[in-house]
Amino acid sequence: MRLTGRELGMVRFGRRFAGLSGPLAAAALLLGAAPAYADTVDVTYSAAGQTAPDFTSICANTSVCDFGTENFTGWTGASPFTSTFTDAGAGTYSQPAGVSFTGIYTAGAGTSTGTGGAWVSVLQNQYGGVSGQNYPELYGGPAIGQANVSTYTLNLSATGVPGVNYFGIWISALDPYNNLTLYDGSTVVAQFNSANLLADLGTCSYGNGNPYCGNPTPQFAGQDWQELFAYVNVFDLTGFITSVVFSDSGATGFESSNDAVAYVNPIHTTGTSVVAAPEPGSAALLGTGLLGLALLSRRRFRPVRLSVQRRP
Repeated sequence: MRLTGRELGMVRFGRRFAGLSGPLAAAALLLGAAPAYADTVDVTYSAAGQTAPDFTSICANTSVCDFGTENFTGWTGASPFTSTFTDAGAGTYSQPAGVSFTGIYTAGAGTSTGTGGAWVSVLQNQYGGVSGQNYPELYGGPAIGQANVSTYTLNLSATGVPGVNYFGIWISALDPYNNLTLYDGSTVVAQFNSANLLADLGTCSYGNGNPYCGNPTPQFAGQDWQELFAYVNVFDLTGFITSVVFSDSGATGFESSNDAVAYVNPIHTTGTSVVAAPEPGSAALLGTGLLGLALLSRRRFRPVRLSVQRRP
């Protein structure tokens, strides 16, 4: 494993990226023109096995920390779906009077919903979900006999605070066809895919002892050991996260759950308060994982027959 240090129970892989240099510059050259990044972000992985945000750590040493979690227990698969991030029980949200968060999840153009669709509610299985709960499964077009890229978007807004500057998500069994893109307005804040996990948390192989490999939930412990499971925390140090786009372009599924949002002031991820200052022209890429795509050891392709069987 390639771990660079534990702070507040989290594993750091990104710290206030400001500009491209070294491996990141090489990645940009390999991939062609990179998108414009306006904000500076700090990203951490929670401890292996953690499937939900740790607000005790996130809110430590802050003067303001309002937060909430969406675990999709109330989602039936319809689009759009509106969340107030207050459905996950005691201790998973703290929104005092006058403060609220709203998230509107909407299927992308050409992305079907409901039985046999591309974006559906699926009961916990070896690939995703926690505690017997349903989770949002996004099947790539080829997984259901279509050619298009499947997408859905989470649009975020806040009342009583300046905005959302923290987004957390439990990404399970991330594969090469999954992609997560975060925006501040129309500008990309960061992009995340399986190459990031592989570059920062290490690859999965039988018996290699990587604690991030395999499903960590009691119901499916150790299953799908070829893939990484991690809770990812994204802090926007110089702006706000206004939307998140999920996409899958292959014959696979994008599994995730326990989406979390927060307004934190001052932002910190190191145990010492960090007050972010704007850095003009900064660029933020999540880790050096963009170079690691060729290192993927195994891909998960699930036949349509199996996909249909797993749907309610």
